[in-house]
Amino acid sequence: MNLTNFAENNLVDALKRGQALGAPATSHYALFIASKGIRANSTLYALNDTLVVLVNAAYRLYRVTTAGNSAAAQPGAYAGVAGEAITDGTAVMTEHSAALDDGTGIVEPSGGGYGRVAVANSLANFAGTQGAGTTTASSGTSGQTSNNVPITWPAPTADWQASGARIVGVAEFDANVAGNAWIWKMLAVPKTINNGDAAPSIAAGADTFSLG
Repeated sequence: MNLTNFAENNLVDALKRGQALGAPATSHYALFIASKGIRANSTLYALNDTLVVLVNAAYRLYRVTTAGNSAAAQPGAYAGVAGEAITDGTAVMTEHSAALDDGTGIVEPSGGGYGRVAVANSLANFAGTQGAGTTTASSGTSGQTSNNVPITWPAPTADWQASGARIVGVAEFDANVAGNAWIWKMLAVPKTINNGDAAPSIAAGADTFSLG
């Protein structure tokens, strides 16, 4: 889980500068994609293509900043460091989390019935820090909450990503359209959501948010 720059600025101003937090009454859950899915060996990539690379057992988003062919095997130079530029064959891949932090890297699916999912931020819908499924004010020491209710998108009526693309992350916005991103996180495994698939859903308790 990562707070965006917008969220961090609001927290600093609320905690230390006497400003209202302005936290949204409702979180609007979005999905975001990598246009070329998972990095592949010996593959031609164009400028500004995005892809995910498995680094230290977790996927990270990269953008192609020099077009070219990827190497025949993934270079060991990938360290998963924010902003790193990795020469991969004749291409250069630059770690893209700064663009997720400022919201510009959050590219959502379009069409096929896709839309953000609204979940009211309430004691009933999100657990207290004392444990999953609780519905009273936080009194625990974990600094963690999770969703008490499933988060379910509409059933797709067409593919939600172009051929070769993958859905790679989830972001939370303060509006159903546009608005400000507050939180983003990468999926453990990139997904495809295709016409005829069941409505994609995050099970109750599976979406965690931690502070500290």
